[in-house]
Amino acid sequence: MKYIHVIVLIALFSLGVQSSWAEDARRITTIAVIPFDNLSGEDLPLDFTQAIYDWFQGKSFKIISQDTLEQFFVKRRVRRTSGVNKAIVRELGRTLDVDALIMGSINLLSGGNNPKVDVSAQMVNTLDSSIMWVNSVSYSGNDFATLLGIGKIRSLKKLVEIAIEDLLKDMPEVFEEEKESNSGMAPFEIVQASFYPKVAKGRSSVGLMIEVRELAEMPTYMNAIVQDKDIALSFDGDKWYSGSFISPRTEGVYTLKLYVAGKPNKVFLLDALASLVVDNTPPVVTIASHTILISPNNDGVNDYVLFSPALLRTESLKGWRFEVRDKHGELVRSAEGREGLPRGLIWRGENNAFKPVNDGTYFAQLIIEDQADHEAATDKVMVTVDRTFPAVEIIPGEIEGRVVTFNVKSTEASDILEWDITIYDQDEEIIGTFNGKLSLPPTLSCTVKKKVLISKKMFLPIHLQSEMRQGICQS
Repeated sequence: MKYIHVIVLIALFSLGVQSSWAEDARRITTIAVIPFDNLSGEDLPLDFTQAIYDWFQGKSFKIISQDTLEQFFVKRRVRRTSGVNKAIVRELGRTLDVDALIMGSINLLSGGNNPKVDVSAQMVNTLDSSIMWVNSVSYSGNDFATLLGIGKIRSLKKLVEIAIEDLLKDMPEVFEEEKESNSGMAPFEIVQASFYPKVAKGRSSVGLMIEVRELAEMPTYMNAIVQDKDIALSFDGDKWYSGSFISPRTEGVYTLKLYVAGKPNKVFLLDALASLVVDNTPPVVTIASHTILISPNNDGVNDYVLFSPALLRTESLKGWRFEVRDKHGELVRSAEGREGLPRGLIWRGENNAFKPVNDGTYFAQLIIEDQADHEAATDKVMVTVDRTFPAVEIIPGEIEGRVVTFNVKSTEASDILEWDITIYDQDEEIIGTFNGKLSLPPTLSCTVKKKVLISKKMFLPIHLQSEMRQGICQS
């Protein structure tokens, strides 16, 4: 019986030694903690990153200081966690001699009578940017209360300490040694790959640019494929591969595949590095306006015309331009912009030099271009500019007894909405008042009580208002 116990003890001891010193395992000694993303939408009531640093005090890990980490990111112009890509992770590992990164997000962190914390974390291997471990915890102060309310945590700091302890307690201390010399890991990094343009018509010319960063060595060969079509690439001798091809005919989204040789007889397949959108559908755009007649004389009435553009069909725009032309087709006013349409376009009867245009008829049009170089335009909208005050001439006509008839002539170009006319005699006494709506009458007649002196032409005070309907715009 003693013999059996001895054998078991030896077996357990042997297993323990093998687990600690296995050839395929390596201890994690140095860790960098990247400030967690604050996804709570609120200002944090405490420094969560410092709380994590405090937890690591007394542990077996060496922690890179926040100042050292910040200097590393500043030199590489990394301002937020989203900028920490695989290449940055590997470079950080080599430069600062870091084995792993701790990254994560703060989903909820609030104090009060019932504090709450919700946080997620992951450990990233700096050797190959692989994720070694992930965990998340979510607690509130009430979670620790018994049936009688005893034990409830009211301190946010205490709750965070518990959350961090539970979050990181199962964090690994070793990782497989083969990660360091993994034959499947590419000895280079594809920093970026992009089509230009990213959106194109079918059967049009498209360029491709690929930036490569050397980790252990540069590729010896690279072949790009889009929809099973090979794309010839040329190397500029530094870090860029480039090429061009004719886009697929059929509308859709096409991904880029790369076959890259990094070592003799070793080819890496890299998929979905970039996407090309083939768009064969032209956009559709309209503009609606609130008037077609303006009198830009700064009286606060119809001084401008407002257009409201509406994009009826397209994903996104490359640019737009707005034009106002005279009846001869000459451009008098224009505006343009990139990408999205403005909410409104206003035209105040000015040219591109901000000088008033002459009274007359003008035509406005909005032209757009989408990312695939399709161009579309609205119908031309007519606008009348009329800033001249209505001129009305009252000419004496026939006199029969005490009835005097006057002929009325108007040079107003636009429709009259409302009018008032008062006629005086030579003593400036009123002999007749008239008013109405819409067009002026051709004659006016009034009865006088005494003999009046009537000249051949009389210009008399009137009140007129021009009618306005719909209009035009400028930005």
